[in-house]
Order: sequence, then C-alpha cells, then structure tokens
Amino acid sequence: MSLGKKKFEIRPIAFICLAFILVILVGSLLLWAPFSLNEGQTVSYIDALFTSTSATCVTGLVSLPNGSVAETYNIFGRFVVAILIQIGGLGAATLAMTFILIVSSKLSFHQQVLVKESWNISSFKGLKRIFYLNLLITFIAEFVGAILLFFDLYFFHNDVVKTVDAAFGHAFFLSVSAFNNAGFDIFGNTSLIAFSNDVFLNLVISLLIIFGGLGYLVIIDIIFKKFKFKKMTLHSKVVIFMTLLLIVLGTITIYLSENVPHFIDQNVPAGMDFLESFFLSVSTRTAGFTTFNLYDAQICSILLMNVLMFIGASPGGTGGGVKTTTIFALFTRIRSEIDGKHPHAFRRSISKDTTQKSFILFFLSILFLLFFIILMFAFEGESIEGNGNTYDSLDYVFDAFSAFATVGLSTGVTPFFSVGSKICLISLMYIGRIGPMSISLSLFKRRAKSTWNYADDSLPIG
Repeated sequence: MSLGKKKFEIRPIAFICLAFILVILVGSLLLWAPFSLNEGQTVSYIDALFTSTSATCVTGLVSLPNGSVAETYNIFGRFVVAILIQIGGLGAATLAMTFILIVSSKLSFHQQVLVKESWNISSFKGLKRIFYLNLLITFIAEFVGAILLFFDLYFFHNDVVKTVDAAFGHAFFLSVSAFNNAGFDIFGNTSLIAFSNDVFLNLVISLLIIFGGLGYLVIIDIIFKKFKFKKMTLHSKVVIFMTLLLIVLGTITIYLSENVPHFIDQNVPAGMDFLESFFLSVSTRTAGFTTFNLYDAQICSILLMNVLMFIGASPGGTGGGVKTTTIFALFTRIRSEIDGKHPHAFRRSISKDTTQKSFILFFLSILFLLFFIILMFAFEGESIEGNGNTYDSLDYVFDAFSAFATVGLSTGVTPFFSVGSKICLISLMYIGRIGPMSISLSLFKRRAKSTWNYADDSLPIG
C-alpha cells in the first residue's frame, strides 16, 4: 500500500503575511527605478524599501535624504506610493478577493477563511456583501474627501497650489492618504504645518482619519442601524466610545502639556493652540499628519502621543496600534478582578477568550517594541546630528512607536538613522500592520488544547 504525498497548504495568516511582503518588494523596485524619480534625484535601495513599506503598511514615515516624497518622486512615483497606500489600506485579502470575484463568482472555503482572518471577523456570513460595501465605502469617502479638499486648496491656498491640476493631484493624494491613515503628503517635508490655521481642511482630514480608523464593520453597522447607538453591536459601541474618549482626552492633555509651562512662566513660549492639539490627538490614532513641528513639542506631549499611538485605531480599520478594543477588554478584565464580577460592558459579557487574546497581544507588542528599540539604541548611540538639530533617545523611541503603530509622526530624525535602524523601523511597520499575533501564528503551528493539567500552585506577586 503506497502512501500518497501530503498536499502542501499555506495557512491563511501566512498567506496574508507573504502577500504584504510581495507587495512591499514590488513597490520597492518601482520606487528604486530611475523612471520613478525626479530629474537629478537618486535613492538608495534601503530608502526605496523603507518608503514602499511605509506606504503599504499605511504609516507615513519618510527616510528619504530630503524628507520629501514630492521632491524625490515624479508623478509616476507618487502614483505608485498612492497605489501602495490603497492596497495597504484595503488589505491583501481584499485585493485578492477582487481578482477572485472577477474570474469566478464563487469563493472556495480556503479563500473564505483567508478573507475572514484578514478582516478579523468571527463569521463567514455575508463575506461578499461586506466586501462590496468595503469597496463602496472606501471610494465614496475618498472621492468626497478629494472634492472638498480640492475646493479648499484651489480657492484658499493659491500660494501653495497654483494650478487646477496641482490642486486635484494634492487633494486626491491627501484624501487617499488620510482615509487610509497613511500620513503621506506631497507638499514637502513639513507635513501640513502650512495649513495649521485652516479649520476646514483640518476638519475634513480629521473626519477622513476617524472614518477610516473606525473600521468597515463599524461603519456598516452604524449605517444599517440608522445611527441608533442602542441597536449597534458590542464591537461598534466599544469602538465609538473609545474613539470619542481618546480624541477628547488626547486633545485636552496635549493642549495642557504644551501650554501649562507658558501659563506658569510667561517667558516660556506658548505651545499648540486648541485646533493643533485636536488635530494631533486625531492624527496620533495612526494617521501621521501634523500641523505642528514636533521637534519643538514638550517631552510630556511626546510621551502622551506615544500612548495614543500605541493604542491606535480599531479592528478592521486602516490604522494600526494594539487597537481600541484590546485596551477596552484589558480594562474590563482588570476591573472584573477588582470587583469580582465577570468582564462586561454595555449590558454584554466579554468572553474569557477575548480578554486572554488582549493580554497576549499587549504583551507581544511590548516585547517587539522593546527588542527593536534596544537594537536602535545599539545602532545609533546617545544622539544623532541632523538638519541643525540634535536627536536623542526620546526621538528614537517616538519613531519606534510611530512605526509599530503605523502612524508616521516623527520629530524629524528618520532620514538620519543608520541602515540598521531603518531596517528596525521597516520590521516594526510590517509587524504593526500585520499584527504581532498574526506574525506569531504564521511562524508557529498552534497545537490542540491539552486535556490534562499539572497540579495548581501559587507564586507571590508584587
């Protein structure tokens, strides 16, 4: 009796991880090629790889020597960056599903598992419907955002955008980048500082960031439940609650940390105004735009932004971080240990499996961050000189958090990192976009649960 050869099957999570790597590599080659560059510009492969990773992982960090996508890349190069952002925002599985449905009207079971795990949902029900709504929401939001930004840029910022074509190009790129929480722009190397007083532009971009960060499932639930909070799923309620809470708390704490020193001592210059604080509070939830020079920010503000970046957006959204639902589940578990009640919220119990996954994700995220931050300290030493500024360990940590949470905010140190530190940031962006648990599960095969246990014992704690 002959034994048949075992059929090789790649696990869905591993497929997603490999698909992102493939997109990043193809993008890096295109961005490295001379035909993508402005005349007289050259880019090292490590910077092309960094830019491709940053775009595909919807981050926004730029390691280019001049710190500017606009000055480095021509129209084709910028289009490549925009496409990578769109692919990264939608996800590899969504893109694969697009091609599958073009060729065939049916999804195989393996393909359904792939899409289900990519979207982080618990059921196979209505995958096609979610897919079509996903695409519809994306393109409507980006189209409306582009139109609104076009009129604002063309009629109120002629000094920056001088022609109709330029206004449309900037508006389209900015809308795609904002909705996908990418943080890229093509104005130069100063992000949106030139528009710090434009309330309309700040609000449009903020809404695109928030909308993209909520996640498609939440947006669909909000629409179909006709904005009635009580009828929404627990997932939607938690996401909406945490999003509003973090935006409000972030705005107030950043504003106070920037201005309290000025209130105490008038010789200390005032920091951010309220609009700048609000915009940064939204942007740190993994968008990466800024209307304020972060090199001049207070240390307290930088630390607060690290916390906001680490929390990030919500599951199924275009942002990174450990996610709002993870932090919420952790707090409900901690509260339950104190008051002796089962973890619950909004009249619903939260399963033990959910809180366990939250602890694992939180722990793995801290481990990955610490590992790469230690490597960066080893590569860079105590400080780096660049562009007339001195960058130290606080700037390294800020960039590391920004990369892992796929945010894109920086104090300006990114272009001056060594190759070793750039590779660390590339790794953090990739891990942050795919997710620490997905990376771990793709590398290690999960065994079936054991039916026996060792005898219980105790350890002193604290």
